[in-house]
Amino acid sequence: MKTLIISYSFTGNNGKLSNIIAERINADFVEIKEKRKRTILTILLDVIFNRTPKIQKSEKIFEEYEHLLFIAPIWFGKIASPLRTLFEDLKNTNKKFSFISLSSGADGVNPDLEKELIQRTGIKPKTVINPLIREILPTNPKPSRKEINTYKISEDEADDVVKKIITELNKCVTL
Repeated sequence: MKTLIISYSFTGNNGKLSNIIAERINADFVEIKEKRKRTILTILLDVIFNRTPKIQKSEKIFEEYEHLLFIAPIWFGKIASPLRTLFEDLKNTNKKFSFISLSSGADGVNPDLEKELIQRTGIKPKTVINPLIREILPTNPKPSRKEINTYKISEDEADDVVKKIITELNKCVTL
């Protein structure tokens, strides 16, 4: 199945996973770039006011691909706002897609991710995979919220997470 990975990463963690996954499953890869530099304040304002930031669109076209794999962070319980423009483009296409997010997980797995994806795209995702940073870190002592939110995943950790992600993807999608 011809797959396109569409990735956005604020801290670099989801970007690292995207690159490794693209290489492992031999998928095409597009990184979403914003027209303006993002800050924590703009993230918060996007979530509060449901704003859609301007992105630089890629020449890669959805129609060329059988499966789209979105990889992006979760901000304050919501999918990163730079994906909203692409989700709007996805509406009414019946395109198969999946969503992956390496998120802090400070409050646990977000049970509303699939519901938000359906609301924004009009399509039920094939799968939603949400590995948590807090599950990568040692549990003793318990990591603080600050340690979780500022964590940068190592190559070895990313490799381990990607193996688990690909195993999960293969249960729902032929890669």
